[in-house]
Amino acid sequence: MLEAEIWGIAETGDGYVVLIKPLESEFSVPVFIGQAEAHAILIGFGGVTVSRPLTIDLLHNLTKTADFKLICVEITELKDNTFYGRMVFSKPAGGRLTLDSRPSDALALAVRCKCPIYIAEKVVNEVGILAEDLTGSVQADQETQKRLLKAELDEVIAMENYERAAEIRDMLNLFENR
Repeated sequence: MLEAEIWGIAETGDGYVVLIKPLESEFSVPVFIGQAEAHAILIGFGGVTVSRPLTIDLLHNLTKTADFKLICVEITELKDNTFYGRMVFSKPAGGRLTLDSRPSDALALAVRCKCPIYIAEKVVNEVGILAEDLTGSVQADQETQKRLLKAELDEVIAMENYERAAEIRDMLNLFENR
């Protein structure tokens, strides 16, 4: 397994993609995810508290309350165009617990717990793309994230959910202050 990082999130013609880049590699692996998952990862990156917890926040709160610690997340394989992953926890009484997971959920929890991310070398070799070929995507990444948040802001204002609108405003301000 190679230690990796989330290199960016971008919008494509096919939806959203999270780019996973091994730390010592020239390659990045595009993992396609849904809009909700993209938002969950972005919210985790921003450290923004939402008025009502997302499902991933419930899992995060549950693990903290039960005294489990997320040790790492792993993207383990690609089979039939589907990525597979798992979350590895330390148990309060000792030992480990490994749970099968969609990579998008594992990544959303990883950014909240600030734990390492690993990806199988076989996956990188199979579908990795030279990072320099993605430069335009990464530069557009922040603009994509802002556009996603602005679209959500318009929706929640239309629904008169001003508490959520304030949270989104705060996330947008994070981009401006980077």
